Amino acid sequence: MKYIEYREKREHGTREFPYACYRVTENFPRYNMIPHWHNECEIIYVRSGYFELFLDGHTHRIDAGCCSLIIGGSMHGGTPKDNCRYDCLVFDMAALLKSSQICTLHLQPIINHERRFITFFSADSEPAKDAKAVIDAMLEKEPGYEFTVPGRLLCMLGHIVARQEHYQSGETAASDIKKVRRFKNVISYIEQNYRKNITLEELANECGMNRNYFCRAFKEYTGKTPVEYLNYFRIESACELIASTDEKLIDIAMKCGFNDYSYFIKVFKSMKGVTPRDYCRRSF
Repeated sequence: MKYIEYREKREHGTREFPYACYRVTENFPRYNMIPHWHNECEIIYVRSGYFELFLDGHTHRIDAGCCSLIIGGSMHGGTPKDNCRYDCLVFDMAALLKSSQICTLHLQPIINHERRFITFFSADSEPAKDAKAVIDAMLEKEPGYEFTVPGRLLCMLGHIVARQEHYQSGETAASDIKKVRRFKNVISYIEQNYRKNITLEELANECGMNRNYFCRAFKEYTGKTPVEYLNYFRIESACELIASTDEKLIDIAMKCGFNDYSYFIKVFKSMKGVTPRDYCRRSF
């Protein structure tokens, strides 16, 4: 299934061409982007509507024609709004810069999260124009696109580096990253154990906090309470199984950690706006 490829691929692209692009519409099982992180960098480019991006504890709106560049290791997620359609380009920054020591020197503090630039660009900005050109090349795959993609990505980074106002102070970057790191173990724990019964105490222990403080802090830096995040992850996992298998809905519910089928239906409808059965009727 073309939609399932987005999550199952641990390596985006190939070793020879480490770039991958995904067009995301409402039929995409993970249309709503659950907070997560990965080592690759990612560009989110909005085609229509707008995307409410949650990045390292802060919420930002990306309108049509605008984009965001997310550095690898940053916690991010978001919600598409107003019939939003968006594209995601995932790429290996180290591979892109491998042949240029001078470019690596410019960006190493950013890659290491020692320094951070403002990652949101308006539709009329040069970085947004570069992002659109890269994504169009990836999707259209015209002859020579293998040259266009890394070339325009380097142009995009050049335009960003040339504008010093795109940078935040080192202290601001370090402070944000330090706070977010505390919750990565929790998210990994949920991803590995969501099929089982998970308690708040277990999750709080993963980041060394008491239960009450953990709940407040987790919501501050992911945008969701621990229970909301767990249910969200379970429902998105259920959507993947619905889109890629012919399993019965009750079996899918159980596989995704819902021991009560009625509760599964209730949570599914509250998040997706339709029942699981109606969701099954969509064309994937």
